[in-house]
Amino acid sequence: MKRNKWTSRLACVLLVTGTIAGVALAAGTQGSQSDPLVTLSYLNDTAVPEIMKQVDKKLDTREAELTKKLQEAAGGGQTSFAAVDVSEGKTLTLSAGTQFLLRSGTASSTAALVDLTGGETLAGTGALTVNHLYMATADAQAVTVSSSATFLIQGSYTQG
Repeated sequence: MKRNKWTSRLACVLLVTGTIAGVALAAGTQGSQSDPLVTLSYLNDTAVPEIMKQVDKKLDTREAELTKKLQEAAGGGQTSFAAVDVSEGKTLTLSAGTQFLLRSGTASSTAALVDLTGGETLAGTGALTVNHLYMATADAQAVTVSSSATFLIQGSYTQG
């Protein structure tokens, strides 16, 4: 019986010693040169800036896609006003929904336009008023310039 107790105790001691040695061996390989632990300085100096670069890149790509879709929905025109200089005798041909503001010079319409500033419709031909916002109500509506003019235009147009 005494031999059985001694053998059991030796087996338990060997088992506990082996377990402790295995845990110590596993813990000793953590944080080595080839497999370091993650530190706060690594997160702040390397990981977070890299993640932010990736996020910024994806945001820029998505913004470009959305801008393109918005322009397509607006009939291929720009989404903000662009300054356009037109010389005397030239004509602007506007697409439906194009908005424009006569900033300087003189021009007249050859088709019905909506005067958004005055809240009225210009029927047929008529002189345009400086600093009034107009909108073309159909495709191929023309504005003829009688003296050099500057327009702010939002939408699709051709100059001829």
